[in-house]
Amino acid sequence: MIDVDDVLTNFNRAFLKLCHETFGTPNDVQIREWDFYKSVPGLTFEMEQLVWEKIEQTVNFYETLPAYGSKEDFLSLRKAILEGKHEFYFITSRFPTKGKSVEEQTCSWIEQHVGVRPVVLVTPRKGRLCKELGIEIALDDAPHHIEDLASHGIRTVVMDWSYNRHIKDLPRVKSLGEFIELLDGVKR
Repeated sequence: MIDVDDVLTNFNRAFLKLCHETFGTPNDVQIREWDFYKSVPGLTFEMEQLVWEKIEQTVNFYETLPAYGSKEDFLSLRKAILEGKHEFYFITSRFPTKGKSVEEQTCSWIEQHVGVRPVVLVTPRKGRLCKELGIEIALDDAPHHIEDLASHGIRTVVMDWSYNRHIKDLPRVKSLGEFIELLDGVKR
């Protein structure tokens, strides 16, 4: 299982850009806490909620996100998918926006950047879904999803961000490419 936002896409950068455009807050901030308003100078909880609402009203917002993974990472992912040694699921907890469904927007983004038609599933309960699907290993960045996956017995790898460094005793990677390399050691 591969998460999408801040693993494949750079959602954080897009969110900071919207905050800057809307409120003039800095857009070169390191996100140290899961809640943006705790990391962005001048951003309040209420202001953050307004940015979430703006995202919700943006047509096909998820298709516009910049890439977080490199071209090399996406080529490695494409190769791994096409080799067929592992089944890949892209599981996200995104909320709906105007326009296409979350699944359609996410599929379109992955097709454009990775060059394959992915299996995309949307749920806030990633651990339970991964257990039901028999997923052996997962990559995520969100602290609450990491904890949920691990509590369901899913071997979980953490995409390293400053806001999840409090999570100890789990393997970490700094890139999608590093995760793909780890898969070579996972038996099917």
